[in-house]
Order: sequence, then structure tokens, then C-alpha cells
Amino acid sequence: PGSDEDIEIDVVEDEPMFLKGQTKTTVSHSPVKIVKNPDGSLQRAAMTQSALSKERRELRQAQREAEVDNVPKDIGKTWIDPVPGGGETGGRYLASDFPHLAAPPEAPEWWKASFGGAKVSYGKKTSLSIVQQRQNLPIFKLKSELGEAIKKNQILIVIGETGSGKTTQITQYLAEEGG
Repeated sequence: PGSDEDIEIDVVEDEPMFLKGQTKTTVSHSPVKIVKNPDGSLQRAAMTQSALSKERRELRQAQREAEVDNVPKDIGKTWIDPVPGGGETGGRYLASDFPHLAAPPEAPEWWKASFGGAKVSYGKKTSLSIVQQRQNLPIFKLKSELGEAIKKNQILIVIGETGSGKTTQITQYLAEEGG
């Protein structure tokens, strides 16, 4: 400490063979140019999407207006129980006369095409009863061992495959055991 030594450093600016054309000395960086291409594919896609969005919006608006037009203007009248023999004999309004007010709207065709419509299925369909399905899960074979382990240990870490029944079945086993 305290002694100054002269250290000689040689800087070699030659580009190694394996980096030829890859370093900043050989690659020229040009500034980024912003180019607007009104005839390009991205512009066409954006315009098409805008047109589709506008068309869907107009269709939804027309449907809402049609629904409002279909609602009777004298809906403020008292609704009469449709049971025979009850109430006035005048014009009766039944909720079934206005299904569009209660039922969810029909999905548009573009949505059905995108999301599968009625053909889509969530989960595995089976003819087994719920009890049989529970017994077919991998964790069912360990039900008694799990019960004993839970009784003996304050903390228990259960590791298993997705869909083996860890989350759904262990909680039910605890409820069944009264834990």
C-alpha cells in the first residue's frame, strides 16, 4: 500500500475470428426509422378489425333497441297471477311472454365460431356416479393413511399430480372425519 507501480496495458483492437462481423466496430447501427405504410398488412388488419368492431357494436345496439321496442308500453299495470280463476279477467301479462327480458342473449355467430359454440366441452364427461369418480382418484387409495398422518402431525405437506384430488378430496376427508 502506498507504492505506485507502473502497469503497462496493451489494448488489442483486432476483431477475433469467431466474432467477425458481430462487434460494434464492424456492425453499423442506423437510427430507427418510423415508416407509415397505409397499404401494409398491419394497416389492413387494423382496418378490418375496426370495421368488425363497428359492425358488432351496431348489431348489439340494434338488438337492444329491438328489445326495448318489444316491451309493452303499459308494463306498469299490475301483473296478474296466471293461476286459473285468480285475479282480473282482463289482458294478462306472463313472464314467458317476454323471454328476451330474462334469458341471456343469443351469442353472435363470430363468438360461436371463436369459442366452439355448443360443441365445446369443459372437463371430462363420464357416466360414473360422484362416489365412483371420487373412488377413482389416486388420492382415494391413501385415504386412511392421510387420515392417520393428519391426526399425528400438526403440519402435513401433500405432493401429488394435478387432478389427483389433493384440494377437493382431502378437505372432504377432513369433513367426514370431523376435523
